[in-house]
Amino acid sequence: MTRTRLFRPGPKHRSNPLATHRHHNTLLTQTEIATTMAPLRACFEHIRAGVATQDEFVVLHSAFLIAQEIEAQGVVRGLHEHITAALQACQAYEARSADGQAWKPSALYFSELDAMREMLHLHEYQLQQLTASELHESARRLIARTQSQGGKVYQAENDASQLTPYQQQQKRKRA
Repeated sequence: MTRTRLFRPGPKHRSNPLATHRHHNTLLTQTEIATTMAPLRACFEHIRAGVATQDEFVVLHSAFLIAQEIEAQGVVRGLHEHITAALQACQAYEARSADGQAWKPSALYFSELDAMREMLHLHEYQLQQLTASELHESARRLIARTQSQGGKVYQAENDASQLTPYQQQQKRKRA
């Protein structure tokens, strides 16, 4: 009678354990927060000036949706009213600017301007409280929800000057 092997070693981890620990257990650095907030502030300034493109509006609106997902995740709580006000301001602005097929940026009302400006400030506060994995999880959940509802998802570079259609990365099976 032959004996089968009971223990089989698992796959060897090829990642850096310190980088993995840092990703899951340390807060975002000030540099990471600044590189995340810079394009959002630029988009907000263009919206405020009345010269924003539709892509810039989408970038800012997406940041507010990520803030809403962070709130739902429970890491930073108590901002629901501010997030709702900013999203309502975005909806009103989009309704005025996206008239038919063409995008024509409109002026912001003071209440919309105030709600968006405050939400940018609060989103920066949210980012200061998050780890990288929590932020990535929020974005992943938002992407999954948007795609399941039939929406389009775009991936932008940090300078937000070029938007390319988001392509979900396919996991390759290892042989």
